[in-house]
Amino acid sequence: MSVTDEGMQVPRLDFELTTGCDHRCGHCYNVWGAKEGDAQAGYDPGRPLRTAAFKALMTKAVTQSGCTHLTLTGGEPLLRPDALEVIGHACTLVPAVHLITNGSHVTPAVAAGLTAAGVKSVQLTLLAGDATLHDRLKGAVCFDDTCRAALTLSEAGVAVTICYVAMAENAGELGAVMELACVLGARQISYNRMSPTGVAIHNIARLMPTVEQVEADLDTAEVLGPRLRVSVGTAMPLPPCLFRPERYAWVRFGYCSTGTASPNLVVDPAGNVRSCNLSSGILGNLARQDWAEIMANPYPRDFRREIPAMCKGCAYERSCNGGCKESGFATFGDATHPEPFLWLALHPEARAAMAATWPGPR
Repeated sequence: MSVTDEGMQVPRLDFELTTGCDHRCGHCYNVWGAKEGDAQAGYDPGRPLRTAAFKALMTKAVTQSGCTHLTLTGGEPLLRPDALEVIGHACTLVPAVHLITNGSHVTPAVAAGLTAAGVKSVQLTLLAGDATLHDRLKGAVCFDDTCRAALTLSEAGVAVTICYVAMAENAGELGAVMELACVLGARQISYNRMSPTGVAIHNIARLMPTVEQVEADLDTAEVLGPRLRVSVGTAMPLPPCLFRPERYAWVRFGYCSTGTASPNLVVDPAGNVRSCNLSSGILGNLARQDWAEIMANPYPRDFRREIPAMCKGCAYERSCNGGCKESGFATFGDATHPEPFLWLALHPEARAAMAATWPGPR
């Protein structure tokens, strides 16, 4: 079938090529990492599709959804043995393909393959300007790999975006990361504040940044961005009731995609479709169902309606949609509960209780 109903169309899709990863980030949001007893526990992506079946699935997804932008992620997508073949196929389907990788597997040959395929951009993560701190937060010795990957990709003509995840333990590092990104040839910063799902809920007390720390980052971005000519956009929602986005001319603010006309739907290695990469709720399986049937699932509609009571009537209710409600569900088992970043802003004493509930680092 082809797209005939405008309501079934989505401009972009994420494909998780694999659940495997060789880094051990404490802030990892992958829902299959949830532990027994967690609200998201039990997510099983099943057996990944083989190359031909996965490529056929991508073709079906694009044809039936009307998608024009694909993001390829994981896990670590380049750990998939057929990654370059799958990436090349994706580039034949849509005008824009974006790859998210940890950088440890980007060799000159891989960079050349991405260029030849037509990949528009690659996102790498830098959590600090200091190698020791970055590597500790990533759970792997990878700072040099990331820097090398950025240079290799830039030299190959692939645009590089640097992802920065704001946490309590890397507070104040954004400026150093922006300067390093500029040196490495990256001109875009994707600013994320920790939004815990998966295993990350067990590290909230240790890693969740404060409002003051995030606000200091935004101030840094506002000063350094124009000076370095590095754009900054927020990927995880920052509740505007806490930050007043109108104060910032340089930073572009984004909100929960499930509540917008551009939902960030995700397809896992077995063809399961979710409303975003932080969600564990499966809408359907594209290997066995058509897009129209999957899009008829009421979960996204019901999710949009589930607003924390304190957010109802707020001037930002429609745009913010309650912040990252999937992290609210993952942490508290209830999407109408204020998400943990907002909750800790209102109840800083709750951090100690969270440390007792989920003691110690991962």
